Amino acid sequence: MEDKIAINLLVGKQIYPITVLREQEEVYRRAAKLINERLSRYQTKYPGQNYEKYLSIVLLDLAVRAESLEESKDAEPIIEKLVKLNEELEETLNVRHE
Repeated sequence: MEDKIAINLLVGKQIYPITVLREQEEVYRRAAKLINERLSRYQTKYPGQNYEKYLSIVLLDLAVRAESLEESKDAEPIIEKLVKLNEELEETLNVRHE
């Protein structure tokens, strides 16, 4: 049986009661904190906008960061193979020079 707990998250101006896996609670709390920090940053940097605009900017910012992370994960296996090939080439070149 999964160990779930009910928590309340303040995101922006709204409190959201949600049920999460106990081991995921901290992840949800950090995510809410990140959203709130971004909202605050954009409200300070661009005063006078409506609240929905701030939420949209935060949403776009976080989506771009998530996509960038996905792209870097996709490149990881390729980078690992290139590093290995480079090591093999260096090894081969060193053998020829000896």
